[in-house]
Amino acid sequence: MLRKLHILVLLFTLGFCSAQPCKNLLFLGDSVIKPNENVKIWANVLNCPLKNGGNIQFISQNRKFYLKLALNDKFGFEDLGSIELKSGTKSFFVKSVKLYDAKKPQPFFVIEILINYVATLKDNGLTSVVFNNFESKLSNQDSDNIEKTANCFYSEHSKKK
Repeated sequence: MLRKLHILVLLFTLGFCSAQPCKNLLFLGDSVIKPNENVKIWANVLNCPLKNGGNIQFISQNRKFYLKLALNDKFGFEDLGSIELKSGTKSFFVKSVKLYDAKKPQPFFVIEILINYVATLKDNGLTSVVFNNFESKLSNQDSDNIEKTANCFYSEHSKKK
């Protein structure tokens, strides 16, 4: 009888944890660079680490949303240019974006996005990033993790008006 109770509790716990994947993700307060203004702002950040040591951050500040992409990849020596974020067959273009810390080991982009692009990421993930004809492809595992993180970020922010 006691063994059946333990098994029942274990199954309930496993089902509860798998039904709430966002509980393992933590929104952190952090200072981030605001694009086009080159000022630091305090914002809520949700991290998505990548297999290669890079990181993608979903950022919210006063109902504005940003992506910080530190892909741990080389994008040439230009620090200004256009960027394309590919999500399967869909793309998001930004005509002029800055590559911060271009000459350091982990350069990064900060891009302002709308909540409906987060919906695209939760549905399709992020498969590659193209900056000035330099492309960085993400693994399927990274794309899946981005989908899960975007889903949590979207769930948290789409319901707020």
